[in-house]
Amino acid sequence: MNRCKALGKIKKRLEEAKNKWSRLGKAEYSYNESARLATDALLDNGQDAYQKVLTDEGEVDFLSKTEVQYILDNVKEPYYANGDHNEDENGPEQNGNFSHKSESLYPSDSDASEPTTPLHNWKSDEKPYLKDKSSATVYFQSDKANVIRETIRRSIHRTTQVLAIMMDEFSDAEIFCDILEAANKRNVFVYLLLDVSKIQSFTDMCDKLQVKDVHLKNISIRSVTGDVYCAKSGRKFYGQIHEKFIISDWRCVLSGTYR
Repeated sequence: MNRCKALGKIKKRLEEAKNKWSRLGKAEYSYNESARLATDALLDNGQDAYQKVLTDEGEVDFLSKTEVQYILDNVKEPYYANGDHNEDENGPEQNGNFSHKSESLYPSDSDASEPTTPLHNWKSDEKPYLKDKSSATVYFQSDKANVIRETIRRSIHRTTQVLAIMMDEFSDAEIFCDILEAANKRNVFVYLLLDVSKIQSFTDMCDKLQVKDVHLKNISIRSVTGDVYCAKSGRKFYGQIHEKFIISDWRCVLSGTYR
């Protein structure tokens, strides 16, 4: 007698969600073994092996074509795979078109390097306004009275002490000028955190603008990766960061999707 093939967790939920007569089940946030097996197969043996595991596990194809290609392009071999190890004292070296450490001086620090001395030494008791009542304002791209890019620039120009910026890709020369003016003309301490896979856009911009490390006295620039996924075989890939936010003088936080 043929037995009905078991469905994967996502596929089972999907079929139940499409059936208006099925009973609503309890939401589960637990680990998905089928997804892990399929991702491991993709890392170890490619896309055909990934599709085969999905079929065997009765699971849906949960990765987009872009995600699959990103994983295949950024697979990192295990540490013990060869004598060179592809790792050094600064941490693991990325496969693909980028690495943790840039050839330029300014973005040489990464999440794998030792933390440097902070640019500032302010204490929490010197920031009493942290106890002020908070408020939030929402801006939309269609609001012509509050253009997102100009809101960002105004926030940078209002900063008097410290500016922290995190974004995946930074190649806007005009906003970079705003940051340089804040650091070099107003002695604002600037912390810039970028995604390591997009650091080349930033270094290319600096090269075109002829900006060297001597121009970045009050600016700390570091690069980070997203979370790491590691298969049982030891193969792994690093994700990407997509967060974008600015913290100005500990008072104002801008967060959104503008790049």
